Amino acid sequence: LLIRALLVAAAAGAGSSFYQRVSDARDRRRFPAPGRLVPVDGDRRLHLYEAGIGTPPVVIVPALNGNILEWLHIVRELQHDTQVIVYDRAGVGWSDPPPRGRLTIAAMTADLCALLEASGVEPPYIMAGHSLGGVVARRFAADYPKQVCGLVLVDSSHDDQAERLPWRQGTGANLQFALRRQARVLGARRVAAALGLTPDLEASVAEDAPPEYADAARAISLSTQSRRTTVAEVLLAARHRNQPPDLGSLPLTVLTSASSVLAVWPQLQDELAALSTASQHVYADHAGHNVHLDEPEAVVKALRDMISQCRS
Repeated sequence: LLIRALLVAAAAGAGSSFYQRVSDARDRRRFPAPGRLVPVDGDRRLHLYEAGIGTPPVVIVPALNGNILEWLHIVRELQHDTQVIVYDRAGVGWSDPPPRGRLTIAAMTADLCALLEASGVEPPYIMAGHSLGGVVARRFAADYPKQVCGLVLVDSSHDDQAERLPWRQGTGANLQFALRRQARVLGARRVAAALGLTPDLEASVAEDAPPEYADAARAISLSTQSRRTTVAEVLLAARHRNQPPDLGSLPLTVLTSASSVLAVWPQLQDELAALSTASQHVYADHAGHNVHLDEPEAVVKALRDMISQCRS
């Protein structure tokens, strides 16, 4: 009985893996990238979506494993003001995976610089980063100061939060999340999704993506690449420990959720605001961590104010 059970389990695993590979290939054909696929490193391409015209261009860096779809409503609102760009980091959304090796903030920043240069989008930029994307945006502003005229941080991660958050809410929560995500049997989850047995997935798709991109968002969430990148970025967040770089007098807006359950979060956000002598700290009173989804008008206002400040 044990041998039979093991054989059945092995057959089911092999079938699930085969179904997952076939489904991934089918989804890549069904859902072409809505933006441009820009070569950045030989044959490796990153996905960039842009709208509007004008200067300075706003460059949006999404959160951990966040793709362009959850920012399209912000892009569509701001495209009447200036050029707006949002992109998928390596391994996220429609972008190709990163090179082999441990993922780093420095590599993400270098990718973003290469993408903007190859795409022909002229600096100076207003960088806008959400959560982990805020760490990348700050690093970009520090590494390429002449290319940035303003910075907006949307409930941004702090470079040292892995060290300062309680274990259960910080590193421990990240490791637990990574383990759960890695343990998912994606082929079986695809079958469950087809049968309508994944309410968590459907709720996430409904919240993050415009209705016309719901099927594409679901396919991305169920892809092997998405799972691999999510786990890699969560592990990066769990081990990343650094001091945020000083930003001098760079115009900076820190937009923080007023609903965070983390006691140390306001202090971390105050420290981010103190990185520049030309900063302001604004709280979104009706938003959780995903301020751009819960209170998009607050994000739009912060970016419009920064556009006006940079132009003047």
